[in-house]
Amino acid sequence: MKQVSKRLWLGVMLVCGGFAVADEPRGNSQPEPIPLTRDDMKRALDASKQSVPRLPLPPVTDEEKVLIEEQKAQAAKTGEPARRLGLANNGRMRAFYLAEYGFERSNDIARARSGATRDSDSSFDPSFRTMLFWIISRGNNCTYCLGHQESGLASRGMTDDQLASLDGDWSEFDEAKRAAFVFATKLSFQPYAIDDHDFAALRKHYNELQVTEIVNAVGGFNATNRWTGPLRIKQDVAFQFVRPTSPKYSAAISLVAPADLSVSDKGFAAPKSRRRPPLESQAEVEAALAAARTRTPRLKLATEDEAKTVLKEDSGDMARMQWVRLLATLPKSGADRITSYKAVLEKGTVEPRTKAIIAYVGARHDRAWYALGHAIQRLKNNGFTDAQVVALDQPEKLASPTDREVVQFARKITVDPALIDDDDFARMRKLFNDKLVAEVVYLTTQAAFFDRLTEAARLRLEN
Repeated sequence: MKQVSKRLWLGVMLVCGGFAVADEPRGNSQPEPIPLTRDDMKRALDASKQSVPRLPLPPVTDEEKVLIEEQKAQAAKTGEPARRLGLANNGRMRAFYLAEYGFERSNDIARARSGATRDSDSSFDPSFRTMLFWIISRGNNCTYCLGHQESGLASRGMTDDQLASLDGDWSEFDEAKRAAFVFATKLSFQPYAIDDHDFAALRKHYNELQVTEIVNAVGGFNATNRWTGPLRIKQDVAFQFVRPTSPKYSAAISLVAPADLSVSDKGFAAPKSRRRPPLESQAEVEAALAAARTRTPRLKLATEDEAKTVLKEDSGDMARMQWVRLLATLPKSGADRITSYKAVLEKGTVEPRTKAIIAYVGARHDRAWYALGHAIQRLKNNGFTDAQVVALDQPEKLASPTDREVVQFARKITVDPALIDDDDFARMRKLFNDKLVAEVVYLTTQAAFFDRLTEAARLRLEN
């Protein structure tokens, strides 16, 4: 593609493509463009209020309509406009497509009415977590998440210059925050490269439980980006994003976004792949799995008895699992994560073999050896031979068109969520109904979480 045609594509995408209005998703072979500067991003965020989701948004229910009228009345009474009218589109999509995994619209409506937040045991100021989320979302080009985090930070008093500085060299922030930003960025975009030095740098500023919380949060933020970004969920916050930017930041190019600056150095650019190293040989994989069976975790684990207390049920062998024991050190947020991941393993309508394939693809490309060991065992439980497991590393050679498409789709969301385009979803919708496509996306997001959590913590593989 010549330079002129690339620039034409970027303009067309902004005006007529990813941000256009349509009743149904329509195919486009190009991914969402990357806004380069602060002003460009603000325009993209406001434009995302007209985004066309890649799976249809569910219709607004009668109960939601009642909530909207209540929110309008409250806004008229207080004089303060509601941050949004109705429920967040992210929650509406999850409740509609993923009800079997524990997402319920009624719970979201109850929280919206009460103004309550999700139960959390976080030791951090909410703004700190949101800043981490903002940086990760910018790096994954998740416009929906960026809108939510940007408006949330602004509502807590963060200035536009402070928001803009999140996209730069972070010199405006103290050493502790910078250490967390660096760690979160590496775990997000180079999960295979996290090492003891990264943890040592983080531990200079945070205690053991806080480090575990950061790992858990970063994994969760990456999962959310891989749901809302590829689905291109329509922005629902009423915040006015386009507003004056100080000269210091108006033309500064993002240092976080995955932009290909060889295409454009201003306006919008094509996303750049965050390439991973070539896949290891089978002998190297076996050696890595063997090492994972004897290694010492980087983070403190709860005892089995403590894990059983958090599980609050007849847990069987679940309480001995290292991933459960790690999350059990965070009694509230960890317990929710355990419940969510158990649902991934046990619930839903996607076939167990396809679930195992998705888990394998994520772990293989993230180099998450603990997760990979679990995924291989799940594949074998579903009848895979060693040769069939290895074959998943070369999806173009797979005999099953469905397996081939699932592997390639899951790999793209795992490694390069910013590169997903409408055609990727069009191919999946030829194979599955919309609910199953949504489940495949969700399962891939949960693999991204599990990979980062378990490999950053260097958990010891049980099998």
